Amino acid sequence: MTLYATDLDGTLLRSDKSISDETAGIINRLVSEGVLFTYATARSFSSASPLVKKLNLSCPAVTFNGVFVIDPKTGRHIVENVFSAASFKTAVEFFNREKLAPLVYSYIDGRERVSYLEDRLEDVYGYVSTRQGDERLRPVISREELFQGTVFYFTLLNPKVDYEVLDRVFSRENGFAVNLMPDTYNKDEMWYEIFSRNASKAAALLQVMELTRADRLVCFGDNTNDLSMIRAADVGVAVSNACAELKKNANKVIGSSQDGAVARFIAEENGMTLPEASEVTAPREIITDKDRFSQALSSAMIRIRGMHGSVGTQNEKLIHAVLKNYYAPFADDQEIRIGKFFADAVNEDGIFEIQTKKLHLLREKLTAFTQAARVTIVHPVEAMTRSVYIDSDTGEVVKETPFRRVNDRQRIYEELYSIRDFFPNTKITVILAKLRTEKRVAFHGGKLPDMRSRSARKKADITKIPLELLEETRIDLPGGLRILLPEGLPERFTKKEFCKIAKEPSSSLRLEVLRAAGLITKVDMIGKSYVYSIAERSEND
Repeated sequence: MTLYATDLDGTLLRSDKSISDETAGIINRLVSEGVLFTYATARSFSSASPLVKKLNLSCPAVTFNGVFVIDPKTGRHIVENVFSAASFKTAVEFFNREKLAPLVYSYIDGRERVSYLEDRLEDVYGYVSTRQGDERLRPVISREELFQGTVFYFTLLNPKVDYEVLDRVFSRENGFAVNLMPDTYNKDEMWYEIFSRNASKAAALLQVMELTRADRLVCFGDNTNDLSMIRAADVGVAVSNACAELKKNANKVIGSSQDGAVARFIAEENGMTLPEASEVTAPREIITDKDRFSQALSSAMIRIRGMHGSVGTQNEKLIHAVLKNYYAPFADDQEIRIGKFFADAVNEDGIFEIQTKKLHLLREKLTAFTQAARVTIVHPVEAMTRSVYIDSDTGEVVKETPFRRVNDRQRIYEELYSIRDFFPNTKITVILAKLRTEKRVAFHGGKLPDMRSRSARKKADITKIPLELLEETRIDLPGGLRILLPEGLPERFTKKEFCKIAKEPSSSLRLEVLRAAGLITKVDMIGKSYVYSIAERSEND
């Protein structure tokens, strides 16, 4: 019998870390028919289980890159592949000697914890900032506390020690296995993961095969930490969005994680008749033109005086200029008068308005412009950012922070809701332009400023540079707002049920945007709670 094992992030999960209803339906049907299916992930059970809750899993699963084989329903450890006492001592002595501040995964009083030094938050910010509310997080003030409990895993983010030095210390001879890979969702952040040499996805899956009495192994992956299981499998399969090294080592390359390729591959191997591809409700993501964006940035920087902070308070003007150059690169198309207003650009695609500030400020313009042509509103969204501190007296870069992800869905929903009066207008498109930015802080006096201080911010010259256009999400009003409908909504639901399924603090406002667009409607009332339903598609959808 075949055991099918898949990585999660970037392989089974889509880019928003979700499993589509179609994928869940296929896998659950296969499992009900006796197909052996499981996952092997670098995540913990507590981190992985919410992501796969749509799946009816019974085969043992693999967590922490093979440190644990677990019961997928309860998280109970079936097999543990942890550090020896000698290798643990080697690791702690090295971290202390080099003054490194890793993430330390351990069990303390029976609870899984992720400890980090509170005064070295910058070393682990990329992890901690994206896991607010995670009960495993344990900030500590001393190195003694950092290494408490039964430690089974370490992670260094963008380590400040050469990889060759790390590899010599954390060698198989010293009892370690390591994995170096970029973060799945932030390719600029490198993760150096350290675990027992007895742990790997391959070794753990061989243990799962023994437990399930499987005699054939098919594995799916996308990144370098999947190499061991891809090489050990009878059939190693890479998704099309996998890294080059994994594709090179795989027996087959299939479609992308975004398209549910893993489930479809398993279904086809087992002779399952697949339904027609379900209607796409994901955002319309446009492939960005990096060269054109780079040219737009260069042109804007020349036009707006200065670099290294000398642009000063003109941050919005610079982002505005870059995006205007990107969407309308010809000067003859820019600043065109229409009635009593000037449009940022007009070309064969209609009118373009770059709005870096509040969308509601466009109301008058939108009323006038939509009478003349189709209008595209481009609204920049900061998706990744870092800070660079520059001594103005010497021109020296004093400090650079690592890039961190920014997730501000609340603000996006607020901005969309502020133009709800225009939702019925089918001549309006909103593009959310997701940017990677750099905040350049130029200061005098040689002392790094404390940017929490208002006076320090006033003295410094601060410039926000849009380095890259990472992604564009196009929303054609009003039907395009269906991308905000969370998957798995029942036929009828309350606000509380909607927020539970949407799983984000701003879910209530998200619901109000959908209501204003006429995409969900009130249909009943239970006690003091309204009952909603998804509206049928109209001609404008």
